[in-house]
Amino acid sequence: MDQNEASVSTLMNENGKKAMSDESILLGFIGNSSDSLDVAPCCSSLGSEFTPEDESLDKALADCHTLRAHPMVTEGVLLRCIDANPLFPYLHYAIFKHKDHEIRIDSINDAVYKMDTKFNSQFGAYDEIYAIHTTSLMVDNHMPSHRHAGYIVISFKLLEDESQHSALENSWLGWTGAREIYKHSPRTWNLRRLALYRYCSNRRGSSRAFAYVLMCEFASICHPSNRLQALDMCERLRVRNCGYVSLYQVQWNYNIVSSNPGCSSLDSVKRERNPLLRGHSQEVDTTTAIYSTRRNHPGPLLRGRSLGYRYQEEMDQSGLLASYQHHSLTDDQTF
Repeated sequence: MDQNEASVSTLMNENGKKAMSDESILLGFIGNSSDSLDVAPCCSSLGSEFTPEDESLDKALADCHTLRAHPMVTEGVLLRCIDANPLFPYLHYAIFKHKDHEIRIDSINDAVYKMDTKFNSQFGAYDEIYAIHTTSLMVDNHMPSHRHAGYIVISFKLLEDESQHSALENSWLGWTGAREIYKHSPRTWNLRRLALYRYCSNRRGSSRAFAYVLMCEFASICHPSNRLQALDMCERLRVRNCGYVSLYQVQWNYNIVSSNPGCSSLDSVKRERNPLLRGHSQEVDTTTAIYSTRRNHPGPLLRGRSLGYRYQEEMDQSGLLASYQHHSLTDDQTF
């Protein structure tokens, strides 16, 4: 079986309607400590020099420990942007799990409030609304931990008019850049997952948060042999004006293992926490056979990936994506 085959999925209930997941996501875009990206390093009272990025990293690591201690957090990674002069040098990506959606969102917003985020940072609670999985997730569906792994992250803000959001989400493959990334990312990058997240508005949430965030996870995109090509793709995506585009590398990973993953009440479960795991080197094609409940809805395998467009006709004829969106895919959503 082709390791690059993929499935497109949403959560569906028994009546064929979209079901609510028991997971929500905290995304925290950490801005530079300085208002300017080009300022010279500042000297502390002790005579040591610290760049704005150093201060951002210290704050990000402190936030990591805060998130690890939260009882609802099951997994998380700290990502470092490898673009030149990034607007957001670091990104928190943590999974909160609880059966009640409102409790999850309130917990995320409470955690954001306690982390005392800066004005030039953007934190918020998000729900996954669409995802594309590859077969590699059937082998290892944990968040990545090795330093060759990374994400292409595309973030979007919207105008005040919210009347067209439903139609916008139905055509997400086009305007987010997901279709281009899926078709043209080389197989050596080892695409694992593309997911579109929607911001959950809340009275305690940030009004400046991104409305939608596309997270494209790759197992080997930050390998030295792939990095330059990945940066080039990000630059071409920026030319298309499809949101704020960045390339992130895994900096730290922390996984939390529950003694009873199927228990509905997280408050009553005793948890064991692994220490923060620094991104480590790993062979490009190496995978570890670890199973978890992180992504609990990979659907049937659909087709192989390609650098070009020669699979378009085959997939259109197959009709295997007919049950993708709530009832069916529109023509605009086919690859």
